Amino acid sequence: MPKRANVVASLSRLSMRRLSATIAAALLFAAACSRAPHAPIATNLPSDSPRAIAVYRTVAESIYVSTTKRVVAVASTSLDSACVAVTCAELAARWGVETLWWARGDSSEARDARADLLARAAPPFDVRVVTLGQAMLLEADAGDVPSEGATTQEWIRFRAAHADAAGAVRMSPVGFSRSGRTAVTFVDWRCGPTCGHTIGVALTATSDTSWAIAEMLLVSSRNR
Repeated sequence: MPKRANVVASLSRLSMRRLSATIAAALLFAAACSRAPHAPIATNLPSDSPRAIAVYRTVAESIYVSTTKRVVAVASTSLDSACVAVTCAELAARWGVETLWWARGDSSEARDARADLLARAAPPFDVRVVTLGQAMLLEADAGDVPSEGATTQEWIRFRAAHADAAGAVRMSPVGFSRSGRTAVTFVDWRCGPTCGHTIGVALTATSDTSWAIAEMLLVSSRNR
């Protein structure tokens, strides 16, 4: 009987040591987890990903179709980041993202989106898929979109060839925050010889497939 008691006691001590070791390991793991930063959701989305296309459609439809109540032409390629003027400001200033005007208290989200936008700035890429299946959006070859200073006659010809479109919108690539919750893009709207503007648009994800416009910044205006 004494031997049996000794064995039981030894097993009890061994079980307690194992239990203590298990608890200690669990506590160490929990401490490590509490110190580890939360990893961001990596987006690395292609510029023509469904999420980017959804951003383009939201901008074209929510801003231009909704205000003009007419068909809107969408340039088939994204904006070129090149500048042909004699003196050019930095791209961030030209595209209105040098400040974090859309930060809404979370500058890390805003910085992420701006950095991603500028990293995608060149070269232009095909976005003609934006208009597919969209009754109020019409594809327009980027070379057909009337240039800065186009005459009334050029606009008449453009509208005759593009279902009397209210105007043409061209957009930069879309910048996404690492969380995937914020997007930002630069937009050039042309609607006549003295009509149009450039704006920055920030959007917030409302689901995996949809966006809502959160903020807009007027960068320049051609309206007279």
